[in-house]
Amino acid sequence: MSIYRDLLKWADKQGQVESRLEPDETPEEAHHPLPGNMPRVLANDLQVFQENVEALRTQAPFKSVLFTSPVRGEGSSTISANWARLMARDRLAGLPLDALDDSAGGILLVDANLRRPVLHSLFDLDRKRGLTEILQGEMKLDDVLKGVQRRHLWVITAGKPAANPADLLGSPVMTELLEECRRRFDFIVFDSAPVTLHAETLALAKQIEAVALVVRAGKTRWEVALSAKIQLQKVNSRILGVVLNHRRYIIPEWIYRRI
Repeated sequence: MSIYRDLLKWADKQGQVESRLEPDETPEEAHHPLPGNMPRVLANDLQVFQENVEALRTQAPFKSVLFTSPVRGEGSSTISANWARLMARDRLAGLPLDALDDSAGGILLVDANLRRPVLHSLFDLDRKRGLTEILQGEMKLDDVLKGVQRRHLWVITAGKPAANPADLLGSPVMTELLEECRRRFDFIVFDSAPVTLHAETLALAKQIEAVALVVRAGKTRWEVALSAKIQLQKVNSRILGVVLNHRRYIIPEWIYRRI
């Protein structure tokens, strides 16, 4: 899979911009800090990633994926957010945003990067009243679920800053939350802190069924990426694969696709 740093500008020049994620969405639903128009190349790459995940799920079913990276700045938050949006569009029926019951369904996107959260900014949401508040016993799941202007997609933001992320994400409360989310939602996507920098990502990876490692082409040293993989394997993580972000083509990309 490849994601491009200047993909929006490139696709605009090429005239290769795909239709909106929701063909029948209202003007309010179309407003979104993430691109309302998903470039065709990005949509295609994410679709390929989704199909690969579906193939793996037929071998050994799972309902949750953790996106992480070796170091900061690899793009795991943007990729996890866009993939969650794509799944919400393509596959799931979901319920209206005001329907919060045990059969809510749809896609749940969770910001588990309690140190440097990003998802609340991408979706123009309030960071507070999120994951930290649940794990500290101050709120329940229904209190922190945030509906976005995108059908079938729910977001749990990081919540207030936490002094002990590793203790919170490795706690029995987190295990109970995961069990509840698996009952209520069709699929759960987690964004997390870099695995080589913070212990809480490994604590969380132990509890989530699968992991996708995001690395940035031309930036991440192979030794660092290998270290991240080894650390995840030590906690028995099921690594789905590596997402190569910001990949640049030496010749036009469409030629690669014909080879």
